[in-house]
Amino acid sequence: MQIFPNADLRSFIKHYLFIDIFNFDQNHIRIFADGNTGIVFCLGDGMLLQNGEKLPRVFAYGQINEYQNLEVYGNVSLVITVFRPYGMNGILGIPGTVINNIIVDCEVISGSNVRELYEQLCELQEKNKIVEKLDTYFTVLMEKNDKPLQPMIAAATNWIFSKKGIFTAKELINYTGCQQRTIERNFKSNVGLSPKKLAGIIRLHYFLGEIRNTEAANNFTTLVYDAGYYDQAHLIRDFQKFVGLTPSAYHLKHHKLAVNVVHLPVENIQSQVKSTK
Repeated sequence: MQIFPNADLRSFIKHYLFIDIFNFDQNHIRIFADGNTGIVFCLGDGMLLQNGEKLPRVFAYGQINEYQNLEVYGNVSLVITVFRPYGMNGILGIPGTVINNIIVDCEVISGSNVRELYEQLCELQEKNKIVEKLDTYFTVLMEKNDKPLQPMIAAATNWIFSKKGIFTAKELINYTGCQQRTIERNFKSNVGLSPKKLAGIIRLHYFLGEIRNTEAANNFTTLVYDAGYYDQAHLIRDFQKFVGLTPSAYHLKHHKLAVNVVHLPVENIQSQVKSTK
């Protein structure tokens, strides 16, 4: 379930995502890139682990270049603040590349008051009340941030989304009025990715949106070209890099907790990983 933040935060926060993972004694979830970053509040009596180590109750993640597998124990309710590609930098002032491909305790980047916020969220039952608390928390952080976001970054990022990730470097230069080196430097600082890498992720998710209502995997051919891929081999190569599954294997998965969060039963995870190699 997705709930939008208040109007003042929507330039930086895409939505709040609620995911309940119940009655899974021991399972894995796979998270892959969607071009956004986030802060995760792990509510409930269960826990998440990565590589056998328990994750903090509140953690932040940056841009993901490689898919991540997390272990789930017990019952967990995840409340995820999904930032726009430049949103974490705009609210917290964190350089884009600092937490790429890693998970960090949120206290490290936003202070110990996040612990109090977590305890308050645990006491709330209604999702709208949780959203109100989160809106208040992030509004305060945004107002304290003394590193305002460059308008070019927001405009260029939104333009790349509008182009579905299909554009040339010259077109981006003409749109922004900036030199390529300036664009690259500012994207890495504010977003954590180059425009080209962000475009590849956007193109992949455009394809995922197109196949959502497609019943048979063999009907993908036309959609492959519509999404800007040269051919099916190009799609499969990118898909395996970002998702770790073939397009058909992903499409057949019934346990999608979100577009970029897939439930992988323990007994199947190794075979699914091997099948993509």
